[in-house]
Order: sequence, then structure tokens, then C-alpha cells
Amino acid sequence: MAGENMNGSSIPKLISSEMAMLWNTYIADTAAVCCIKHYIKTNEDPDVLPVLNYALTIAEDHIDEIASLFNTEEFPIPDGFNEQDLHIDAPKLFSDVTYLRFMHHLGRTGLNAYSLAKSVSARKDVRSMLKKYYEQTEKLFDMAAEAMQEKGIFIRSPYIEYPKKVKYVSDQRFLGGIAGKKRQLLAIEIAHLGTNIELSNIAKTMLLAFSQVAKEKMISNYFKKGYDMSLEHVEYFLNVLKNDDVAYPSTWDGSITDSTITPFSDKLMMFLIASITAVGVMDFGIAIGASIRKDLAIQYAKMMIKVGSFADDGAKMMIDNGWLETPPQSLDRDELRKK
Repeated sequence: MAGENMNGSSIPKLISSEMAMLWNTYIADTAAVCCIKHYIKTNEDPDVLPVLNYALTIAEDHIDEIASLFNTEEFPIPDGFNEQDLHIDAPKLFSDVTYLRFMHHLGRTGLNAYSLAKSVSARKDVRSMLKKYYEQTEKLFDMAAEAMQEKGIFIRSPYIEYPKKVKYVSDQRFLGGIAGKKRQLLAIEIAHLGTNIELSNIAKTMLLAFSQVAKEKMISNYFKKGYDMSLEHVEYFLNVLKNDDVAYPSTWDGSITDSTITPFSDKLMMFLIASITAVGVMDFGIAIGASIRKDLAIQYAKMMIKVGSFADDGAKMMIDNGWLETPPQSLDRDELRKK
């Protein structure tokens, strides 16, 4: 049913895009709460703690607010993740610096998600919620970025010389080819290579750590497969920059402890990897649109296919284990007619 606002006028029901964005946010924030609680419990760096505490505060705020809205709308609240997915007393798995990088990544993906969510929402109350979420996530992103810069661990995109004058393209070889000499990289192409190096490194760290602690052997092997794929991606992106004589700052390998005791359930770890894989596919797609050099676009497309296949294998494993919660979807009219 549609509700009423304080003036007694009717409030329209949630549209499909609003349902999807709020549902996804709720699930993701329940996962984030589990992770951040363990990060806080095991953190030893006082400079990192304020970032973690703020991230936990906003995630819990989102969960409460969305649950309240769903109750009002008589919309079933997703199960998401809870204390059963968190082993709070498990030893430290990642370094404090890695926690900071995870929060920076969380902020970046949140900014993209909430910007899109607001742009496809109609109801004023939902748009207001998403605006607040964007602003909170922007603050988290800035807090993490500033803390990383103060510690000297913020990895910047490469510097290139400023252009000397305005120029126009006069040769179709500017578009590049599959073989032969390639033209110099554009600044926007370098930017996307840098973004994908960072994302691949974050994925690589998570996958290697999770392969170390996963309870099920099949799931551990799946994480190791993803680690190998991420490593290939990082090496390709770095080689493209190296071949163009573009110096890229030292990449990072997030420190992983020797613990083999998992802080998270296999279900939660599979969700986290599915989430970062989805971000990777999206980033590759954006990079294709921004990369005029054909060899880059083709390579990104190949990576999308390979990552998509990896994600598909993961989704099947989650379904087989009963871990994949069904998102809101349209009615199956054929099934209804059979009843």
C-alpha cells in the first residue's frame, strides 16, 4: 500500500530502482558491519580507528533507516549478514594499513553507488536518504584518503607533462591497432589503468587472505583462482605503463598475517568477493568507453569475460550452499497462471 506523509497526502509505492538500490545497500551494509567490527577489535593503530568507527556508524545508520522504511512499506527486510557470520575473537588477518585501504575502497564504491541510486530514484524521502548516504560516504572517503596521505601510503596516479599547446588529431593511427607500435597513452587511459591496478591489488589481497582461512576446500580453491587472475591483471596494467615509459609509484601488497582462523563465515567472504568482482566488471566497462587505443579496449573486454565467468562460478557455488538471497524481482506471470 502507498503510505501518507505528515500532510496526509499519499506517498507512492517504491519503484523497482528504489527497491533495488535500498535492498542492495541494506545487504552490503550488514556485511560491512561484520567486517568493520572485527577490524576495530583487532586494530592497533590509533590513526586508523576514527576511520573505522565512522564507517561502522554510518553502516549501522543505513541498516536502521532502511529497515524502518521497509517496515512502513510492508516490504520484507532481507536477512543479510549478522553475528553468525562474524567470529569476533578470531585473530587479526589483515594489517591496520590494509584496513585503511579497505575503507578508502569502500568510500569510492559507495560514492559511485549512491550517485547512481539517487539518479534513478523518484520519491523525495528516498532521494533525501541517498543524498545523506552520499555525503556520509564522501566524508569516509576523505577521512581515509587524508589518513593514507599522512602515513605516506596513498598511491597516486602517475604524473605526466602538461601539454604545451592545443592540438588536433590528424592521423587515424591515433586509434591504434592490434599489432605494431602503439601511440603514447592518453591521460585518461593512464587514469583508468591506475584505478584498475588499485582495485586489482585490493581484490588480490582479499582473495589470498580468504583462501588461507576458508573452511571449505572448494571455496579456498575458488579464492586462489581469483587471486591468480587478479595478479595477472596487475602485471598486465603495469606492463602497459612500463612499455609507455610511464613511471607508476610502487604498488602495495596488503599485509596478511599467518592466521588460518577465519574471522568471517565462508558465506560472507563469498559475498565480499562477489561484490568486488562486480565493481571490477563495472570499472573495466567504464575503461573500455574511455580507452581510445584499440589494444586496451580489447584487453579490457577479454578481462570482463574472464571476470564474468569467475563471478558466474561463484554465484553457482553460493546457490548450491543456499547463500544467495533473492533480490526483488518482477512477477513470473507464467507461474501465476499455473496456480
